[in-house]
Amino acid sequence: MRISSSIIGLRLLGVVLGGLFFYAGLQKYLHPYEFAEAVQAYRLLPGSLVGAVAAGLPWVEIAAGLCLAIGLKRRSCLLLLAMLLAGFLVVIFITMARGLNIDCGCGLFFQRQVGWVPALEDGLLLLWTAWLYWWECTPVNRTNRLFSPKTET
Repeated sequence: MRISSSIIGLRLLGVVLGGLFFYAGLQKYLHPYEFAEAVQAYRLLPGSLVGAVAAGLPWVEIAAGLCLAIGLKRRSCLLLLAMLLAGFLVVIFITMARGLNIDCGCGLFFQRQVGWVPALEDGLLLLWTAWLYWWECTPVNRTNRLFSPKTET
């Protein structure tokens, strides 16, 4: 048996994406007050839900990122991350339309303003996630095999 280089490359892309979300969630977890302030600044949630979102969202990102990086339930993790990214993209556009000049609270860089750059990055991450999910769902890859049979020539 030989390992397909394209499968290794795609798995590596999943590890990197999972690592990014693990890191982003960890930063939010390590800076809970700053993240709660960022969530509150969007003014989309009632004050009673800000704490719950600020406490729960980092754990979702950490768990999904870690599981994706180690290869556990990849499709479920990719779907969850895609939903988070799509939701955040909607929040960014709502915030931009409202004209709020606030910190995005993205987790990687806490001192970034909501605008086109975070929206573009979020969109690219969403495309990356969707592409990996599509690849995981293709009939050839449903067996989740890392090894392909060696072909004799």
